[in-house]
Amino acid sequence: MKVTVKILQGSECTLNVPETTKVFEVKSSAEKMLSVSPSSQRLVYKGKTLSDDMTLKEAGVSDGGKIHLMVKKGEAVHGTGGAGSSKSTPQQQFDFFLQLDTFLSKHLTQEQTSLVVGEFKKNCQLMVDSMNFDDIERFAASNCTEF
Repeated sequence: MKVTVKILQGSECTLNVPETTKVFEVKSSAEKMLSVSPSSQRLVYKGKTLSDDMTLKEAGVSDGGKIHLMVKKGEAVHGTGGAGSSKSTPQQQFDFFLQLDTFLSKHLTQEQTSLVVGEFKKNCQLMVDSMNFDDIERFAASNCTEF
């Protein structure tokens, strides 16, 4: 059967596996294609976290199913994915706010810059906290331009 493993930031891979395949085997296959170590992966199917020792059949994964891959907090995606993939590591997220701070400091006082960046971080977190998987997938598919 074919299953798709998709990282919420947009990268995905399709695997041809038997329904008797264990979840930890899916993680190993996904590691080769998406550059995320199995220990950093959490696989979710229809809102349910899959445990490593269960088979895809036991988890209720059907042919053509889409399994969401969540990278555990504090762990980075390493390497580069397939062509056109765009993955965001915690370091890159930090760099974004640093770049925003640098840009704003050219136009505002340091106090104003700190306030704007702080508010922006807070608003981003509120937006992310309010999103479900479908919202996140749509947002990522729009290249983070539409919500």
